[in-house]
Amino acid sequence: MRTSHRRVKMNRPFRLLALALGVLVGIAGLCWAEIPGQPTSRTVSCTSVYKKKAVPAKTLRAIVQSHRQWLEERYNQNSHRADLCRADLHRAALNGADLERANLEGANLQHANLYQSSLAHARLSGADLTSAGLEDGNLSGADMRHTRLSRANLFRVIGDEAALFDSVLVGAQLHESSFERTHFEGADLTAADFTNANVVDSYFYGANLYQATLTEADFSGTDLRQTHLVKANLTKTNLQGALLDGAHLHGARLLEADLEGAYFDEADLTEANLRGALLRGADLRFTNLHSTGLQYADLEGVNMEGAQFVKTNAQSANMTMTILYHAVLDDADLRDARLHNAVLIGARGRGTIFTKADLTGVYAPAVALHGASFNEAQLEGANLVTADLRASTFHHANLTHANLQEANLQDASFSGADLTAARLDGADVRHTVFHGTNLSGALGLTQAQLDSACLDEFTKLPPNLIRPAPCTPSKKARPR
Repeated sequence: MRTSHRRVKMNRPFRLLALALGVLVGIAGLCWAEIPGQPTSRTVSCTSVYKKKAVPAKTLRAIVQSHRQWLEERYNQNSHRADLCRADLHRAALNGADLERANLEGANLQHANLYQSSLAHARLSGADLTSAGLEDGNLSGADMRHTRLSRANLFRVIGDEAALFDSVLVGAQLHESSFERTHFEGADLTAADFTNANVVDSYFYGANLYQATLTEADFSGTDLRQTHLVKANLTKTNLQGALLDGAHLHGARLLEADLEGAYFDEADLTEANLRGALLRGADLRFTNLHSTGLQYADLEGVNMEGAQFVKTNAQSANMTMTILYHAVLDDADLRDARLHNAVLIGARGRGTIFTKADLTGVYAPAVALHGASFNEAQLEGANLVTADLRASTFHHANLTHANLQEANLQDASFSGADLTAARLDGADVRHTVFHGTNLSGALGLTQAQLDSACLDEFTKLPPNLIRPAPCTPSKKARPR
């Protein structure tokens, strides 16, 4: 289940500063740690008597017992910290063992049984825990840089503030685990399963989460910049305030995900599915949304400046006050979408569908939307000054009080539309179809403009203008 954890939002500069400080503190907390990504001197200089040797079960039990005494009475000369660096412990029975702060660097723990074991603050860098069982264990604060955990069972593990830089967790099972403020930078988490996990405020910069499962997990405030999330499953995942700048989410599933206040600057969401997702206040500037599914998504107040909205399906989406400044909208489907007071300054596209959309009060001067469909749309009070709307259709649309001054409406069709109190000063209406259109209250309309347009006997005209002779409408404007 998704946690009820709620967060106080910070401004982006302070958020990034906090993340940077978190990284520095996490590294500095490992007083014996080397630079991430470099070979560890401790592994190289291992002097354990069990180096590259199998440890008999009886001996191992004695080492664990002595280590437990050391934890309780460190001043006791008869107890010793467990030093098993580079030891061969594959298939070892260590269930329930207390190995807090033990030295297991470079150890072979393949298929080891560590059920309910404590490895808090243990040194495990370079260790091999492939297919190990760590269910219900404790890895809090452990140094696990370059550790291999592929196919490991980490169900309900507590690994808060652990260091997993550049580790390999391919296919690892992390159901219901807790990894708050944990460092996964550069880790390989291909097909890892974080279902219902708590990963709040953790760091995944540059990590590989290809086809990973994050269903209903809490990743709020997490740093996922430049991560590889192609085809990942993030259904109902909590990503509030997460950093996803430059992330690769091609084909990812984000159905009903909570992305409120998240950052996607220059992210790739090509063919991703965000149906029903919550994105209020998110930052999607210059994001690639080619063929992305945003049906019924809540995008209120989202910044999509320069976004590639090509072939995007945003049917019935809430895009109230959404910013689409200079966005590319070719073949985008926004039918039934709510774009009340949205900003589309300089947006451009061909074949964009706004059928039955609510564009009341939309601010869209200088848009270039050729062949767009605004059929039955609500455009009351819309600002379309100098807009290029050639060959677009506005059949039965409501354009009352809309501003179309100096707009290019050549070959457009307004059949059955209502332009009461709409401003048409200087608009280019050559070959524009006004069949059955209500122009009786239109403002700034001249006889010369009417003479260049196509009207019929059902067109309602201002009282001072004369109905011109019938003409043949252009075939460029077709309903969609």
